[in-house]
Amino acid sequence: MAISVLYVDDDTDYHLIVSKFFEREGGLSVTFCSSAQKALDVLTQESFDVIVSDYQMPVMDGLSLLKEVRKRYERLPFILFTGRGREEVAIAAINNGADYYLQKGGDPISQFTDLIHKIRSLYEKSAAENLARENERRFQQTLDRIHMVAFQLDEEGIVRYCNDYLLSLTGWKREEFLDHNFFELAVPPDIREMKKRLYKEAVFKERISQHEEMKILLRSGEIRDLDIINTDLRDEKGRFLGYMCIGEDVTDKKRARREVLSWKQRYEKLTARTGQVAYEYDIDKDILLLNENASQVIGYTPEELRDGKERWLRIIHPDDYQRVYDAFLWAVTESKEFHLEYRIKHKNGAYMWIQIQGFFDQFPENGTKIIGIITDITREKEAEITLYENEQKFSTYLEKAPYVVFTLNKTGNITYMNPLGLKISGYSFEEITSMNIFDLVLPHEKPQHEAYFQTLLEKGCIHQTFTLTFKSGKSIHAAVDAVLLAGGEILGFCQDVSEAVAKEKKITEISRKLRLLQSITRHDVINVITSVRGYLYLLKEAEDEREQEEIWKTLLGLVKRIEDLILFSREYEQIGVHNPTWQNIVQIVEGIHPSGISVRCTVPKNLVVYADPMLDHVFSNLYHNSVMHGGTVSEISCFMEHDDQGIRIIWEDNGTGIPAEEKDRIFLLGYGKNSGFGLYFISEVLAMTGITITETGEYGNGARFEIHVPAGMYRFDGEEDETRRSKEEFSL
Repeated sequence: MAISVLYVDDDTDYHLIVSKFFEREGGLSVTFCSSAQKALDVLTQESFDVIVSDYQMPVMDGLSLLKEVRKRYERLPFILFTGRGREEVAIAAINNGADYYLQKGGDPISQFTDLIHKIRSLYEKSAAENLARENERRFQQTLDRIHMVAFQLDEEGIVRYCNDYLLSLTGWKREEFLDHNFFELAVPPDIREMKKRLYKEAVFKERISQHEEMKILLRSGEIRDLDIINTDLRDEKGRFLGYMCIGEDVTDKKRARREVLSWKQRYEKLTARTGQVAYEYDIDKDILLLNENASQVIGYTPEELRDGKERWLRIIHPDDYQRVYDAFLWAVTESKEFHLEYRIKHKNGAYMWIQIQGFFDQFPENGTKIIGIITDITREKEAEITLYENEQKFSTYLEKAPYVVFTLNKTGNITYMNPLGLKISGYSFEEITSMNIFDLVLPHEKPQHEAYFQTLLEKGCIHQTFTLTFKSGKSIHAAVDAVLLAGGEILGFCQDVSEAVAKEKKITEISRKLRLLQSITRHDVINVITSVRGYLYLLKEAEDEREQEEIWKTLLGLVKRIEDLILFSREYEQIGVHNPTWQNIVQIVEGIHPSGISVRCTVPKNLVVYADPMLDHVFSNLYHNSVMHGGTVSEISCFMEHDDQGIRIIWEDNGTGIPAEEKDRIFLLGYGKNSGFGLYFISEVLAMTGITITETGEYGNGARFEIHVPAGMYRFDGEEDETRRSKEEFSL
């Protein structure tokens, strides 16, 4: 979206030059007014991002316009751009709210470059401030609408903000609550002084419990429970202001939880589901009491098993007898609850599986008693045995599968990987099953893959391409098919598609390059030629020798730009023509032809990077960038650092450096000094294999370019080439 500029100047001839420079820059739209009054009229009909105004104009000068704009449009950015150089004018402009004061004259290219830079800077600053105000307004609106209490306390405990929900809960009117002491109004009397003391200590330490349960006193005298989250508030300089407290009324929830717990205890002791047997065993009297379901579930009547444990032990399956006896003896000795599954002989002679739960009655009328539930689980156990046998067959198939097979739980933790997967990944079974699936993807791709995983949980299946990273740090592209099974487990299969992804990426890159080259030849060159024609016309009309000389300089610069465009096109079309190769960084740096300044290179001598064959152009361009644009550069160094995602190759010099506002734009096509193609060319060469470059130096202390090489795109010669080996195994 273009930045809209209202340009006010009574010199209409100057409008043409302004228009020319603004059109060359791009991203700017300008509306011209020849008087301040006309500008005010235009402002009532449409809005602008920035106003640029001359100072000396008839009827209403630039300062008067500035004052009127500040009355009507308080935050609208304003630049006073004038030929008058008096100091009092500059002071008056700043005092009346001008954002910048610029003086006309001098080199027009530098002058308009500075003006356009300040326009962009003001636009970005204004956009950021507007966004912050809108976010604050939305947050305030959200607090007013949510069904949770929200209030703000200052250092003295005075209420500086409270939402409508808090007022409706407590019964206080806003004027009764706001700007009053919270502890005097809303804290129960019996704990008021304690809460005041604790709050005073928290304010002194500037640290309060982030989460607490709080009792609040209503206007009616009722006391309710709040679950509160506390957040400290600070101004833009970090000074402590107080606390924001947000939470919910949990009085009813706590009451409900107590009632549910009570019912659960009664249910566990006194009720049973249909088809289950409730029992009570009196340890002291050795009497076993069963309810009437016993004859239906296990075949015996309650009277037949009343004689106690000896009678019950006789119907336990011989293979389970000792285990059950030991567990029961331990439970009785330790008075511990127990949960057992074993086989007993049904009255018809067949064995059946039961699940028996028992716990000690906490309130027996007399003696020590165990109460619990007996459940027939024969069908479940038979199904479990059948399932186990089927799983054994399936496991045998997975062990010999020609592709990687894995299983996950719903949180993404790996629960199984077949032998081929273990061989390719380089992890042992113990290592891989202690990991999460997101441990195998590149860190910067994790948010995207988490979204895919959520889609799998919602839709039940997914087919997606992932970049998998192995134990050695090498990466490949894998097509993954995964399904969500009925039990909540995830079953996945994956195959190597690195070659197909590389081909697709290369086709896309070629298409993009063709579009860019077409833009350069049909758009950029034509634009420059159009500018040449315009300046030739201005040269023809110019009578002043100084003006003619400036136009000639501009024309020569435009011709040089055409040459740069053609040279850039010739080099740019070579990017990606040949396949990437492994290249030694030290050899590349040592191969740079120095221009009086040597490079101190401490990069490991065996470091090789997988990149486009034009990687040497990257370091050559960085060297010449330091020499040509670094000012008084006397030292250049190149070294390597590790980070969480791979390594960084760092190029530093001790020159002037790059201003903060230019760091994000220096890699754009055409931006910068001279041609503006060098740094863009560097970023394009590196991007062929996923390598990125940023500038992080401190302005005034030199430039610092960080080349980020992700895992899998570098190695140290002498280590085993895991990438090649993994690909060969993956394609079996």
